[in-house]
Amino acid sequence: MMAPAFDRRFFAFLFSGGINTLFGYSVYTAQILLGIIPHVAVVVSTIVGILFNFLTTSAVFGSRDLRRLPRFLAVYAAMMGLNILLLDLTMRAGLGPLLAQAIVLPIFTLSFLAMRRFVFAASPEQTS
Repeated sequence: MMAPAFDRRFFAFLFSGGINTLFGYSVYTAQILLGIIPHVAVVVSTIVGILFNFLTTSAVFGSRDLRRLPRFLAVYAAMMGLNILLLDLTMRAGLGPLLAQAIVLPIFTLSFLAMRRFVFAASPEQTS
């Protein structure tokens, strides 16, 4: 039996999100190991990963329409703010920056809902 489109898209989102997360976390880790402060490392790794993530995420939703990029950036800005807030809270609880960021990462599966509703709301058939 074939999974509904929502389930397939969600699992494809999780897969691409895993790739995006690995990429972003690698950039973040490299910066921490180079002595960059965690908040700056979050900002830099988010900025570096945005276009890469737009390509993989837009593939999941079936649209690489660049007109969606401003909404995509808005979702990423909100997620980056949430990331910094949660990172700060976990570090204040006594965790190091690498472990704190690893613990914070799973919350970003919620970005699927934001992407689906705000960025890629139109069905793939309605996009060009």
